[in-house]
Amino acid sequence: MYVCGPTVYDVPHIGHGRMALVFDVLRRYLEWTGLDVRFVSNITDIDDQIIRRANEEGRTSGEVAAQYEVAWYDAIERLGVKRPTVDPHATAYVEQMVELIAGLVEAGTAYETSDGVYLSVDTVPGYGLLARQPLDTLRSGARVDVVDEKRSPLDFALWKKAKPGEPSWESPFGGGRPGWHTECVVMSLDLLGEGFDLHGGGIDLAFPHHENERAQAVALGHGFARHWVHNGFVGVGGEKMSKSLGNFRNLLALVGERD
Repeated sequence: MYVCGPTVYDVPHIGHGRMALVFDVLRRYLEWTGLDVRFVSNITDIDDQIIRRANEEGRTSGEVAAQYEVAWYDAIERLGVKRPTVDPHATAYVEQMVELIAGLVEAGTAYETSDGVYLSVDTVPGYGLLARQPLDTLRSGARVDVVDEKRSPLDFALWKKAKPGEPSWESPFGGGRPGWHTECVVMSLDLLGEGFDLHGGGIDLAFPHHENERAQAVALGHGFARHWVHNGFVGVGGEKMSKSLGNFRNLLALVGERD
């Protein structure tokens, strides 16, 4: 089973703790039934939020990610959650992500613009499956994106070309970094193989993140997850607990600081 892990740019909140507990219970139940469970959960250690924090604090992205990865494991271990069998880091898979993106471009499913490489969702059969909506409905509800070169507002970034002050890797599309939706496709297929049993995460990831993962695999003819499992939110006053909304409670405060 593959479960989307944290983006390590801040301390985890109680909603993240709920996700960790839900999939720990599922994992332990499957093991209790006698199944051999290989549990993969990634660490997103390169992301817009990590870069923003690093620039604000005059640190490197790697320093920020390392600090908050420690905080993540400190919190979930004190919740009694087992560590993953494997916890791949996005930065360790950039080369494989570049290869996958190049394959999508070669197949005519992805295209290059002045600011990156995008997947054309119109070319992917069944796009919108995890959103439980057909493509036409999603398209009519999509916001107009500021990137004029995108063919559809639903098209999503596979590669972001380098900007000043950002970490960068070399690629056939110029220096830059992968989009968020590509890392989990590469890591899950590499570590679990095609047609793995379960893919999980918070319900907010079903669309667009998980749908966009699935789309890349489908576009390249790969068998992907057989089953999808999503946990619900922790609510605060009728809203999702979220760092962006500022209504979150620090998970470390719940479990208590380590002596």
